[in-house]
Amino acid sequence: MCVASLKSITVALKAQKALDEAYIDCEIIKLEPYMTKKGCAYGIKFDCMNVYSVENVLKENRVKYTEIFRL
Repeated sequence: MCVASLKSITVALKAQKALDEAYIDCEIIKLEPYMTKKGCAYGIKFDCMNVYSVENVLKENRVKYTEIFRL
């Protein structure tokens, strides 16, 4: 699984909605500060096979994420 790290629950909800509308399965998860470079609090977990689609959907919907990493 892969995770896109996000700075707040509001951004995570926006990302989840955009990905749901694009028929990409995802789940909001709480992140520990040590898991990301900037200590982001939330993430969207998704199948790594969809990483390029997720990047495109988030970019199109102006959802800013810090990084994408593999769990």
